[in-house]
Amino acid sequence: MVEPKLVDIPAGTLVRFVCAPARWSGEAPRPPGNDLLGQLAITVTTATPDDHGWGGFVFLNTVRGESFTHYGDFLEVIE
Repeated sequence: MVEPKLVDIPAGTLVRFVCAPARWSGEAPRPPGNDLLGQLAITVTTATPDDHGWGGFVFLNTVRGESFTHYGDFLEVIE
């Protein structure tokens, strides 16, 4: 069994939505969807496993006022 790939982002971290890496050769980077590219959010939880191995699910509060889970591969930590 393959271990799930989880992003290592602590709860309370400022992140930005970015394109995730391609999954296979010839595929373009994957946008986060729903007009999220470049938007900021705060992580509320650390990642929990997902069925796809896309970094796990992270619960987020966005700067624009939304709360939801999203795949960790689409998140970049803001230093």
